[in-house]
Amino acid sequence: MKKFLMGMTLTGLLAFGGGNALAAEKTDYIVTFSGEEVPQGLVEEMKSLDVEIVQQVPQIGVINVSTSNPDFEAWAKSQSGIAAVAEDVEIRSPQLEVEAAPESLRAEVGTADLYEQYQWDIKRVTNNGKSWALHSGNHDVVVAIIDGGVDYTHPDLQKNLLYSKSFVPGTAQNSFNGDHGTHVAGAIAANGRVMGVGPELGIASYRVSNWTSILAGVTTAADDGVDVANLSLGTYSFKNNEQERTLHLAASRAVRYAKSKDMIIVGANGNDAIDLGKKMATKPGEGAQWEGPLFDTFTDIPWVISVSSSTIRDGLASYSNYGNVELAAPGGDSEARAYNTIRVSRGGYGTMNGTSMAAPKVAAAAALVKAQNPELKGSQIITLLQQTADGGTGKSRQYFGHGIVNVYKALQ
Repeated sequence: MKKFLMGMTLTGLLAFGGGNALAAEKTDYIVTFSGEEVPQGLVEEMKSLDVEIVQQVPQIGVINVSTSNPDFEAWAKSQSGIAAVAEDVEIRSPQLEVEAAPESLRAEVGTADLYEQYQWDIKRVTNNGKSWALHSGNHDVVVAIIDGGVDYTHPDLQKNLLYSKSFVPGTAQNSFNGDHGTHVAGAIAANGRVMGVGPELGIASYRVSNWTSILAGVTTAADDGVDVANLSLGTYSFKNNEQERTLHLAASRAVRYAKSKDMIIVGANGNDAIDLGKKMATKPGEGAQWEGPLFDTFTDIPWVISVSSSTIRDGLASYSNYGNVELAAPGGDSEARAYNTIRVSRGGYGTMNGTSMAAPKVAAAAALVKAQNPELKGSQIITLLQQTADGGTGKSRQYFGHGIVNVYKALQ
């Protein structure tokens, strides 16, 4: 099937050797073992089949491997110790979403002048910044940004970016790719010319590149004691598709592991204007629109807060998925885009639209409640955000779940 990502895109991952002739094509696989651990005996047997172990997620019994052995997949499926195997998928940042700010607005240390001028979305969630007088965050509470990496040189992020980790082989721990993760980071904890929902919160970058690395990012963040993880990425899954069942199974394990550590996960609900409350969809004269039933990975998994995108007029953004929604937040549209941090090399400030821009505002809200009330468990924080959200009745409940997140009310 075609892969969709909430603010990012899934693509097939192929590796080719060098030389004058095309080398044997290698394929990356995600292998989910029957138990939630990595059995070293099977790992050693894989190596004997000319299989490279690229990455392991031992907390949930998942590994990523690469091989040109055409018999590997059939061998893996014959093993009782392996629950599922399928080709892994790679993520890349979108190429057309970002609108960089003019030259005159390039990043520099300063007061919150750009917040005052452009950031309607942050004002909507914080009641024009009044929530900061109640609590603006602290570094005892950390939000993980599981994404394409964050520009650690940005002056509006440096104070709150506590550390960076990369799960992309061959890259530096503080590396980043594109603007997506940096924009998400700004929505959470920018503090400079632009502002985030929690301008004193701690943030941490977990750079990922494929499905296995997303799982590694989630489980490592949980082990690191992170309080909230933002996932402005994901994909749709059809339960009658073997590859997608494998992705969903592995993702479900990672979410359960995070829950066991009481790490809240917030997920973007997607940008394809799909009613995710319907597992099947038909159109007159066209019939079924997909080979259902359709599920969203990660936001269909219990414990993940599913977030849709609202506009400057508090309507549903035209692109936003809906149906399977718990909360909403401003994500921008053509009338008013979401303005925040991007790579310094591109000017430092720019706009994006998407549920990717909505989810981090909910993640920041959850982190602020935790900072104000450190004794609260994750489930209690989620309930409080639901109870204090705006709207979420009648038709709007289908679009916004419990409503548009309101940090000011949640902190009162």
